[in-house]
Amino acid sequence: MKHFLLATMALVTMCAFAQSPAHEALRKEIAELQKKPAVFKLPPYLDAEKDFGDVCRAAAAKNKKVIVSIGREACGRCQRFYELVQRGVVKIDTKAYEFVRLDIDEHTQREYFMGTFDPPNGNLPFVGVTNGELAEVKPCLTGSAKPAEYQALMDAPKPAAKPEPPKQTK
Repeated sequence: MKHFLLATMALVTMCAFAQSPAHEALRKEIAELQKKPAVFKLPPYLDAEKDFGDVCRAAAAKNKKVIVSIGREACGRCQRFYELVQRGVVKIDTKAYEFVRLDIDEHTQREYFMGTFDPPNGNLPFVGVTNGELAEVKPCLTGSAKPAEYQALMDAPKPAAKPEPPKQTK
């Protein structure tokens, strides 16, 4: 009986740590991406409640939009998106956009994310574009989008240049 219990515990442990085919494919895709040289330096994670509003206001003052990526360190799909950006598969025009990463591993950050952005299905990563209006992050993608879908989001129409004030005539 003792050997049966030990064997059962070993089998349950192995099954608990087994990876699904989708998870294994994601892990392999990330490993392949990591073989490419990095061409884009990822910004550090911001504190959503303290820093995000400041970044949006600063970007708006420079006539830039903000690409916001919300994810978790433990999220494979989130790490895949970051690798796509870092390796240049998905390119971000830094003249038109600020790129922001928000980590929602902490419970308070998750509450802020869900309450502020109201994601369509709650899947991570959440990647969207805002013009500085914190509640207006559209268009957006969630879950495992294809690189071309992420790139289309990054290539969306750029913000219009600020009009020059009219010249005064004497």
